[in-house]
Amino acid sequence: MEDATWRSISVMDDKNGEPHVLQQKVEVYTSGVDEEAPGYTKPVMKHRIVPVKEVVEL
Repeated sequence: MEDATWRSISVMDDKNGEPHVLQQKVEVYTSGVDEEAPGYTKPVMKHRIVPVKEVVEL
């Protein structure tokens, strides 16, 4: 089974001093046998920068 998600890598400030998060897309692979079975992630060369307020619930 395969899925995709974003992993936060670093926090940085933009030109206005507002905090943003650098994220990298990862593919998530599971065995498909059991939800608790170990799986692995594989980084993809796709990145994005999002405001911290979109990632963290205040």
